Amino acid sequence: MKRSARRGFTLLEVVLASVLLTAVLGAALMVVTRGKSAMAEGHLHARAEARAHRALQRVIAELRGAGIDALVPALNPNGLTSSSTLTFDPLQGVSGGALVWGSPVRIARVSAPEDGDDGRDNDGDGVVDEGVLMLTRDPGGASEASFLICSQVRELAEGELPNGGDDNGNGLPDEAGFSIQRIGSMLTVRITVEEAGEGGETGLATVTSSVTLRN
Repeated sequence: MKRSARRGFTLLEVVLASVLLTAVLGAALMVVTRGKSAMAEGHLHARAEARAHRALQRVIAELRGAGIDALVPALNPNGLTSSSTLTFDPLQGVSGGALVWGSPVRIARVSAPEDGDDGRDNDGDGVVDEGVLMLTRDPGGASEASFLICSQVRELAEGELPNGGDDNGNGLPDEAGFSIQRIGSMLTVRITVEEAGEGGETGLATVTSSVTLRN
């Protein structure tokens, strides 16, 4: 007499099926999570890039009127150094064939008031030691006035580490998140902006442009 076909599952089969299902669901969840994280980082990068481009356009517009003989600091004309602050006299016009210069203008990256330079994220926005880019007209003078150009400017440029070396390979050790470099009569400006998301994701963008100084 033939034995009837076995029905149901053994405990081992149930356990194996559960393990397999858990592995499949875990892998699927990981893919979804990574996809969401990549999407968030892409969105943050786009925001950082837009903010950096707006700031760069403003800085370049101001520097177009800068005179080569009134830069503070003067900057090495061979491009060996850079600065995160620059004071210059802007060109106002021409009178009697002579150039007329206006009151000094200073563009500088400074620590954000709510996030001091102490290696911590004091304001809880996900960016450590963030800075702001400020424009000040007539610094130290009677008509001094300051304006915010950009926030969330990184302390160091993209790819740089605080180790005294040139980590991003552009010849400038420990380059700041806002830097101005001089080669001859040309100034090169770089701005690195970092955006942080609620889930811990960050978006980083660096923009660069150059402008020729007036003699």
